[in-house]
Amino acid sequence: MTDPTTNLKYDNMLYAQIDAIYSAIKAMGHTDIEVRVSETGWPSKGDADEAGASPQNAGLYNGNLLKRIDQRQGTPARPTVPVDVHVFALFNENLKPGPTSERNYGLYYPNGTPVYSIGLQEVEGKGYLPEFTITSNSNMRVSYFLSYTLVVL
Repeated sequence: MTDPTTNLKYDNMLYAQIDAIYSAIKAMGHTDIEVRVSETGWPSKGDADEAGASPQNAGLYNGNLLKRIDQRQGTPARPTVPVDVHVFALFNENLKPGPTSERNYGLYYPNGTPVYSIGLQEVEGKGYLPEFTITSNSNMRVSYFLSYTLVVL
C-alpha cells in the first residue's frame, strides 16, 4: 500500500503503524523520541470465531519478523533506524483468562518444547537462543507473562 500523504510504500501493517506513531510524535513538535514495539506476535491457536489463529500463520508472522529484525531494517519513513521489537510471548500462558488466543501467543509451550519453529535456535548459522531444557512435573500448571527481546549483534 502507498501512504497518500507521504507517498511512502508499505508492505506490512507493523511498519505503517510505527511510522504513524512517528508522524503523530512529529506533529506534536518532537523529533527525538524513539519508538519501540513493546509487544507483537500472532496466536497459534484460537476459538472458532478467531480466524487466522494457527501455528502456520503465527510461524509466518514471527518468522518474517525475525528475518526483518536480522536485516536491521528500518521503516519506510526511517529506513536507517532499525526497528526495536519485543516478541509476545516466549511461552504460552495456559492459565490466562479470556479467549483461547490469549493463551497461545507463545513460541514455546510451558514445558519448553516449541509450538512451531521460526529458527530462533538457528538462522543461517546464527543462534538466537541457547539450548535450554525445562523439566517439570507433568501435572504442574504454569502461567508466564514474558516479553522476549531479540537482540541482533
